[in-house]
Amino acid sequence: MWRRVRYILALLALCAIATCPAAKRSCTAKNRAQEADDLLGVLADQVAATVAMTGHVPLTPAGPSPQPSCCEQGGECKPDAAAWTAPGWRDLQFSVDGAHRYTYQYLPDPSGSFAVVRATGDLDCNGTSSLYEVKLTVHGLLVERAWSRKDPYE
Repeated sequence: MWRRVRYILALLALCAIATCPAAKRSCTAKNRAQEADDLLGVLADQVAATVAMTGHVPLTPAGPSPQPSCCEQGGECKPDAAAWTAPGWRDLQFSVDGAHRYTYQYLPDPSGSFAVVRATGDLDCNGTSSLYEVKLTVHGLLVERAWSRKDPYE
């Protein structure tokens, strides 16, 4: 009986060892992808603050920033204050001050009634990008947020 238990435990240990690298990659991708959700939330908050004061979204587009993409910079974009000096980013009081893995963009409708904030990134630099978007729609002085994510862990 104990021999069977030892074999089963050994088999379970081997299975755990075999799946460990895949689980680590998955966990790492999910942690890195959290950056896009967090920073798009910050951008959405900045747009909402402007709407609360003016009744419309900021009208100056911004990005995509930074350029070149993070994969072209070795997989991670280094902090670069110059990437965030465009008028649209200044209007939103937005910059990324640390290392990051996504390119950000702000696309307002000329009417001021809605805007889209976007993060695009290729976490493993394999040529398949993930796309995170938040559509911000103005209702009076409030902003409705509609999130979408395409290939979120790529």
